[in-house]
Amino acid sequence: MSISKNSLTGIICVVTAGVCWGSTGTIQAFMPPGVSPLAVGPARALFSGIILLAIMTAVTRGKIFTGRWDLKGVLVAALGSAMYQLTFFTAVKLTGVAVGTMVAIGVSPPAAGLLGRILFKERLSASWYIATAMTIAGCTMLILGGNNVVTVSFAGVLLALIAAAAYALKGVGLRWVRRSPYETIAMVTFISGIIALPGFAAAGDISWMLQPRGALCMLLLVFVGTIIPYTLFTVGIRKIELGTGYTLALTEPLTACLLSVFLLGERLSFIGICGICILFAGILFLAFSKNE
Repeated sequence: MSISKNSLTGIICVVTAGVCWGSTGTIQAFMPPGVSPLAVGPARALFSGIILLAIMTAVTRGKIFTGRWDLKGVLVAALGSAMYQLTFFTAVKLTGVAVGTMVAIGVSPPAAGLLGRILFKERLSASWYIATAMTIAGCTMLILGGNNVVTVSFAGVLLALIAAAAYALKGVGLRWVRRSPYETIAMVTFISGIIALPGFAAAGDISWMLQPRGALCMLLLVFVGTIIPYTLFTVGIRKIELGTGYTLALTEPLTACLLSVFLLGERLSFIGICGICILFAGILFLAFSKNE
């Protein structure tokens, strides 16, 4: 087995990003009662984008606004990010953290792999096929295994599937942009927040953000759930293939599922537990497979 230093950095970045993202559904579950999921996603993107853009403006001394930007890449990534924000949190609200996250993220590896093959001519290795089949099987078992607390919602699953497509679309856009990863994620996150702004405005009452509990949850969503993982993912996805990156990022639903069980009391059946084991095995298999 031989993994280059560049690939290893990409693997570590993407896996860590997935772990951070896996906390978002659980953080939302601790929001004050009555908070609209339509407000959470756009607010997360908007505040994260403002903070990231302000930091990079200071670091680059305003040069982030000069030079050439790949407008197509920025808009595709921002649109994918905004769509994800608007659909994911509603899906989680409707069908539970474990199932919502598993569907949204579990479907993304094959979508990203096919997009990588079509748009970037990336070869899908045997290891990717095996690992992706294992992870999808694990996700399927988690869904079919049932959840004794949260009822699976058709509308929630549908929104989660849309979130999966949006998530894969974002990765495509990030690959097209040829600026530094830090400038890229700052600009993309800010624009995605602007795109999602109508959803935030339509959510109505946002006084919950002024409450200590709501403010703390939003702070965690902005830094732990957005700024840190998005930056890591942008760095990592440029060092490994698109399909590989999205399969490794399945540490997100794995983390979400474990947090939902231990912190939210969402009990899983024996089949669901087996699904977790298969999902984890698939991630490890791909992470430590020899580059082909």
